[in-house]
Amino acid sequence: MTFVYNLLVCALLALTFGFQEFIPAIAFAQYARVLLPPVFFLSASLSVTFPVMLVLAFFTGLAWDARHLPYRPEKVPALEATELVAENHVEKNVNITAMPVGYSIILFGMIGALMQGIRPLFRRGRWELPVLMVGVGTFAWLLTEYLLLSFVRGSFAFQPGMWTKLVTNTLLAMLVSPLLLFLLHTLARLVHHEVRNEGLAYRYNGR
Repeated sequence: MTFVYNLLVCALLALTFGFQEFIPAIAFAQYARVLLPPVFFLSASLSVTFPVMLVLAFFTGLAWDARHLPYRPEKVPALEATELVAENHVEKNVNITAMPVGYSIILFGMIGALMQGIRPLFRRGRWELPVLMVGVGTFAWLLTEYLLLSFVRGSFAFQPGMWTKLVTNTLLAMLVSPLLLFLLHTLARLVHHEVRNEGLAYRYNGR
């Protein structure tokens, strides 16, 4: 029933892009919000094989870039919750060269590979480290994206608002990840999907 599980995960991942449009932003936290598709991808990476994870990374990265690129200052109001560089471009009218569509595929693939190493914890229902890793993955993805965009525009400006937004996005990802892990764990049991244990060199006993 692994094939059925993978299909359901892909369908749910596609649905998260629709749900993302209705998630409100937090104005006092630099318009941070739950970035549902990336968080779902990171959570799902714990329950699928490496080839399937790469497929999910390809879809997530391509769909995310297609939605949010090219990055232009006049579109900041529509993208304020997804771009860490949005805090001062409207006022300064900075002209930014767009990142190529598809670059997020590489970022998601690398972070998803990291999540693959702790699949046995997901299988045992031990979600402490997976939740933490979802936060780490979200933080690493957003920071790397910010650095790449800053490199393209030719200047690096680490303003306080950027860090507020980055940390808030990370905390929100960690807050929602247990719900997604529970959903995926329940779905795996319902369709009798078995998470494989290869890829982890040590045992975690909760002590």
